[in-house]
Amino acid sequence: MSNLCTSITAEMPLLVTAAIIFAGEKVLVTRRPDNKRHPGLWEFPGGKIDSGESPEMALAREIREELGAEIGVEGIFEAVYYRYDWGPVLVLAYTCRLLTGPLHNIGVAEHCWAHPRDLVDFPFLPADQPIINRLIGCGAS
Repeated sequence: MSNLCTSITAEMPLLVTAAIIFAGEKVLVTRRPDNKRHPGLWEFPGGKIDSGESPEMALAREIREELGAEIGVEGIFEAVYYRYDWGPVLVLAYTCRLLTGPLHNIGVAEHCWAHPRDLVDFPFLPADQPIINRLIGCGAS
């Protein structure tokens, strides 16, 4: 029985959040710092859910820590399961609105606002690709 439990525990995905924040027709994306896993790749801002946090609380905390901004979390946009070579992740992407600005690159290498159709030109984390596809497919303009 312990082998089964060990196997199941080893397969539990890392729970992470992502913010889908629009300014007009453009969406916010950030580039990962060189000292983090998957350095230099682009992603939607967000991060890990800590013990005792709801996904919404974690997302608001991550945006404060990474960009120095406050957000309002509105609702789930997409959920993505992806298996990296180091293990699985479950990305909970939420539609959010920016409550404060300007943005500061505190925990990110850089940030930019891009039209969803242009995101295909960015080297993105693979787990974020279904979110990009949905943004483009939704006709997010």
